[in-house]
Amino acid sequence: MRMDDFREGPNGLEVKLGRDWIGVPEAAAAVIRVHLASRPGLSTAANPDCPLVFPGRMPGRTMHVYSVATILRESGIPAMASRSRAWIQMVRQAPLAVLADALGVNPQTAMRYAERAGTDYLGYATLRSLQGPEGA
Repeated sequence: MRMDDFREGPNGLEVKLGRDWIGVPEAAAAVIRVHLASRPGLSTAANPDCPLVFPGRMPGRTMHVYSVATILRESGIPAMASRSRAWIQMVRQAPLAVLADALGVNPQTAMRYAERAGTDYLGYATLRSLQGPEGA
């Protein structure tokens, strides 16, 4: 994400997701504002104006995923638990192979999340056939 993906709107902090600006709940907005105001990794001569929300140590590169997880954890956000919940929700709505490929995740990992969610690709195929070709 980039700094220009966040803005203060009339009702508080907003984040740009795709083409839409979405309001951020105030509890999360407070944590995000603190991070945006004091992003790490900007002290090097090559990186002072980096537009990335999570700048890495190399110019133009993002912070390593483990460093982001540490920041989130120190802010009181359980990154792994949030990620697991998001995956469980996604595997209920889309085929595992598509998710694994699109998100760069090992298919066996995607299958474990599907098993936790109590679903599999056959469940997705059945849901899609009931909804019709447009998914209505």
